[in-house]
Amino acid sequence: MTIEEKIIQRTKETLVDLVHQRYEQLKEKNILNDETLPFVKEVIAMQGTLTLPPSEALMDIDVYEYNDGSGFCAEVRYLWFDNEEIPIVLFCEAKTNTDKTVITEFYIETIDA
Repeated sequence: MTIEEKIIQRTKETLVDLVHQRYEQLKEKNILNDETLPFVKEVIAMQGTLTLPPSEALMDIDVYEYNDGSGFCAEVRYLWFDNEEIPIVLFCEAKTNTDKTVITEFYIETIDA
């Protein structure tokens, strides 16, 4: 499995945790922190009920490596609320070991329109 595939898998798991409102579990895994948690919860609450897309094929996740080699960004475009796709994007960040084979840090950077 490539590092990009590992990041996509971790992003999918994070999205499932968000859909099921497992905020404390995400905090324990350091995916959310005291700064990002209230903001993420507020954005989600303003949009309705976060749901998964009807099929995994509709879960659009892009992974980009930073130009400076410091890590990767994973973007979920777009999120689904009340079973409808809306233009809200979830941004996650991943740090890896120097060989880019192991994710050493993974967290939600922000959620934005």
